[in-house]
Amino acid sequence: MASKNNQLFLGLDAGTSGIRAVVINRDGELIASASERYASTKQRQSPGAWLLLCVSVLEVLSSEVELDDIVGMAVDGQSGTVLLCDADGQPLSAPKFYHEPPSEAAAELFSQITPNAKVNVPATLGRVVDLWRESRPSKFHITHQADWIGGQFCGRFDFSDENNSLKLGYDPAKSDWVFNPDTLPFTSSAFPAVNAPAHAVGPVSARMAAVTGLSTKCQVYTGTTDGIAGFLAANGPGKLRPGAAVTSLGTTMVLKAVSPIQVDVGSFGIYSHKLFDYWLAGGASNSGGGALLKHFSSEEMTRLSSQIDPEVPSNLDYYPLSAKGERFPVSDPNFVGRTTPRPDCDVSYLAGLLEAIARIEKRGYDLLHHHGVPFPELVKTVGGGSRNETWRCIRERVLGVPVVNAKQSEAAYGAALLAELGVRGAK
Repeated sequence: MASKNNQLFLGLDAGTSGIRAVVINRDGELIASASERYASTKQRQSPGAWLLLCVSVLEVLSSEVELDDIVGMAVDGQSGTVLLCDADGQPLSAPKFYHEPPSEAAAELFSQITPNAKVNVPATLGRVVDLWRESRPSKFHITHQADWIGGQFCGRFDFSDENNSLKLGYDPAKSDWVFNPDTLPFTSSAFPAVNAPAHAVGPVSARMAAVTGLSTKCQVYTGTTDGIAGFLAANGPGKLRPGAAVTSLGTTMVLKAVSPIQVDVGSFGIYSHKLFDYWLAGGASNSGGGALLKHFSSEEMTRLSSQIDPEVPSNLDYYPLSAKGERFPVSDPNFVGRTTPRPDCDVSYLAGLLEAIARIEKRGYDLLHHHGVPFPELVKTVGGGSRNETWRCIRERVLGVPVVNAKQSEAAYGAALLAELGVRGAK
């Protein structure tokens, strides 16, 4: 077993393109990383391929670190991706992914068993019902992507975390399901025992230790979703307090802010995850980088941004969207974006678009604040948009608070932090 000074922590991220691994030490320093990409869509959809790539990245890491020094590991996965498996972890179905809506039959069944509840079928539960209807197994475990991968390492498949389980219908405020599992047409024992992230599940099995080179003294901890892991990476668990916020500027724009209270306002696209002693409230806008790419290439934006004075307001009233429909801070599937009139000067036009997305970000944090979430004291930024320094300055002016780029943004890094928290909490 590694000495306390040599202890290392492993985070595995199951993303849309492949598996990424990060190893950190007790000080949160990045020691090593590795990644393997899926060779095809078929491989991405195969649980067996998930595991093979996990083994592969560990083999790469073994040339950089002593795997025997890894004392804790955690896994994050795609929120809402789920499959059914038996007690040994053998998949009983192909996975259903986060973007696949439940069938009308699943929604109808849920409405029948909860006729008086003001709850729509939770998205992941709807996928589970659809998976069960395919072969109607009598005994099985419901496992999210992160659960299944973590279970392969410790040999247990009856656990999950509060973040992955939210869309399965788990209410972290009540530590219970929003429905009665006994009323479903399959056994209630299929549902996992739900704990907070960084909860000890069990040690790495002798079989997986032999396959990977990890020690049987390495503990597996409950993980989280990729989004929450990314927030933890960017914000850091030691700075988890009201006033902390992270904006992800990718194809879309996602806001997450630490809150002392749970805030769920479906009419505005606001929802909350439980994260230790706090809540993480936020929403996802369809504005963002995808909306900008409708008008300028990445190269054009880099060139034009250098000519923009970020301290000068554009005086242009836009709401850029990549397509019709908005989720947050406006929740309207028929909402139409606005990017006209276009000035003759491309520099002015890009300045107006960047400022407009900054105003949407401000509107989002204002809306969260209206519902009880403290307005950010500092906003950390991740995603491709964080590389645009002009945009960062524009956002800082519009938001009225410091905006900085996060030092870490890898979800795998956030998962490794959970492993370190788990080990530290066990001492």
